Amino acid sequence: MPKLIVIKSPNGAATGMSFDLLPGQPEVTLGRIEECQIVIPDGSVSRKHALVSYVNGNHFITDLRSRNGTFVNNSKIDPDSRIALKHEDKIRICDFLFRYDDENATRRPTKKDLPEHLKKDSTVPSPDDDPNTSSTIEATIGRQSPQQLLDAQPAERLRVLIEITAQLNKTLQLDELLPRIADTLFNVFKQADRCFVILTDETANQLIPKVIKTRRPTPGQGGDRFSKTIVRNCLDKLQSYLTEDASNDSNLSPSASIAEFRIRSVMCVPLATPEGKPLGVIQLDSQDRAKKFTQDDVRFLNAVAMQASVALENARLHESRMALESERNEKELARKLQLGFLPRAAPILSNYEFFFYYGAAKTVGGDYFDFVPLADGKIAIMLGDVSGKGVPAALLMAKLSAEARYSVLAKPTISEAIATLNEQLMLADLHDRYVTFVAAVLDPQTNEVTMVNAGHEAPLIYRGANQTLEPILPEEIAGCPLCWLPNNEYQSYQFTLQPYDSIVLFTDGVIDAINAAGVQFTREGIYRVVVSDDVIGAERLTPKTIGERVISAVQKHAAGVSQFDDIAFVSFGRLPVADTGILPTQRMRTTFDAT
Repeated sequence: MPKLIVIKSPNGAATGMSFDLLPGQPEVTLGRIEECQIVIPDGSVSRKHALVSYVNGNHFITDLRSRNGTFVNNSKIDPDSRIALKHEDKIRICDFLFRYDDENATRRPTKKDLPEHLKKDSTVPSPDDDPNTSSTIEATIGRQSPQQLLDAQPAERLRVLIEITAQLNKTLQLDELLPRIADTLFNVFKQADRCFVILTDETANQLIPKVIKTRRPTPGQGGDRFSKTIVRNCLDKLQSYLTEDASNDSNLSPSASIAEFRIRSVMCVPLATPEGKPLGVIQLDSQDRAKKFTQDDVRFLNAVAMQASVALENARLHESRMALESERNEKELARKLQLGFLPRAAPILSNYEFFFYYGAAKTVGGDYFDFVPLADGKIAIMLGDVSGKGVPAALLMAKLSAEARYSVLAKPTISEAIATLNEQLMLADLHDRYVTFVAAVLDPQTNEVTMVNAGHEAPLIYRGANQTLEPILPEEIAGCPLCWLPNNEYQSYQFTLQPYDSIVLFTDGVIDAINAAGVQFTREGIYRVVVSDDVIGAERLTPKTIGERVISAVQKHAAGVSQFDDIAFVSFGRLPVADTGILPTQRMRTTFDAT
C-alpha cells in the first residue's frame, strides 16, 4: 500500500512514522490545522500546506500556495501545479522530510542511472539504520482528526472507544469518570502495569495526578509516583510519545525517577483543547522489558485522549460557569445587603422636598448617604465617599453607616458627632483608607441648617429668589477627611433656608464622570443644567427638578462609557407654603440605580 514515511523531523521526534495512503481516500491534506489528514504542528508550516491526490491509479502532490513552499526531490514545485509521485520520491515541507513508498509500483532499474537530483540522499538517516530505534521516543506528527483515528481502530478497540465516549458524555463530574476510564484502559492494555491521568494546574504551575492505578500494588516502592520528565516532554510539545525502554532512551534527559520507578515501555498522550491549550496527559507504562507498547497502541490511546479532552474541557467550562453563577449570586446578595444600609424613602417634612440618587460603579460601592431623625423634630442629612471601589469600600461603608448613626444620635452637636465618628473609624485601623464626609442638621421649625464638611466636595446652595447656584461654606470651614488625623476637631457653619432654596450634595462620581472623549462632567456641568441662560427666568427649580436635571445630564454625558466611580446625589430644600392642593407627602423623590 502506498504510504508517506517521515525520514527526517525536528529533534528526530517523528522520524519513522508512516501514513497509509488508502485507495478509497482521493485526497490527503498536509498542514498545521487539525482539519488536515496529516497534521504537522510547526509554526513554519502553513495551515493547509500541500495536497496528495489519487487520480487514475497514481498519486500526485500539489502545493496549496503555502508560505514556505513544497519541495519534491529538492526541487520547489509551483503552486497549484500537480506533480506525479514515484516510488522513493522525497517530499520536504519545512523541517519535515517524507519519503513516498509504493512497493507495488515498477521500480527504477538502478539508482546509478537516475539523474543526480533524483538519487537517494545518503545524508538522510533511515529508521532501520538507527541503532537506538528500539528505545527512541517516537512522536506522532500531530493530533490527528477524530475520524482518522476512528478509521484506524480494530473492531474491538473501536467498541471500547465508543463505550468510553458514551461514558464521557453522561456526566460532567470527571472525578467519578476518570477512574473508570483507567479501569477500561487496563482491560485493553494487558501489558500496562500503571496508569496515570495527570492534569495541569495553571495557577500553581503544577501537575496534579487525578488517577493513579497500578495492576500490582507495591507499597513503599514508588508505585504512585510518575516521571515528570516524560510528562513535561509530552505537554511541552503536545505530542504523543512512545518508548520501548525509557531507562535506556538517549532521547530522554537523564532522570532519577525513571530509573527508580523501573519504567520500561511507556506511552504518554496529551490532553488538550482544540486550540492547543494543554490540560494534562494520560500515561501508561510497563516495568517488564518483554511487554512493549506499539504504534497502534499509542494511536488508540490518542483517540481516547481526544475524547477525554473534550469532556474535560466541558467539565471545566461547566465548573467555571457554576463559579461565575455563584459569584453573581454572592454579589447580588451583597448588593441587596448594602442597599439595606441606605434609606429607601426620603423624609416627609411639611414644606420641604427631598431627592436622592444612588448608582454603584460595580455591584457594590463605597458611596453613602442617610437621613436620621433627631430629637425635637430635627433631621440629619449625611453623605460620604469611601476611598476605593467594590467590596472593600462597601465593607467600610457598612461600618460608616452604623458609626454615623450612633454619633449623630449620641452627641448634642453635629461638630461633636463628626469628631466622634472620626475617632471611631481611626480605631478600626483601615489601612490608609479614608472617607470624605458632609453632614447637615435641618431644623424645619426655624428653617436653620447646621453643616460640617470633612474634606468632601463643596456643597452647593440654589437660591430660588435670584436663581443662583453657589458654594455654601467658606473655604476655611472645610476640615480634613475622616480617618486622616486623630483627635481632629470640625467646625460647623449655620445658615437659614428661604423659600425655594435647595441644598445640593454629591460625591465625586458626578463631576468625574467622563464621556467617550475622556472629558469630565465637572462642577461646571452642574452649573450648566441648574442656572444656564435657558433656565434662569423660567419657573424656579425645586430639589426634585435640580436632581433630575443633574442626573440626566451626567447619564447623557457618560453614555456609552462604563461607569468609573460610584455616584451618590442628595438635594433637599424649602418650598413655599403649599397652596396648590399638592400634599407635602407627595413632594419627594427616591431613585436607585445600583445595577
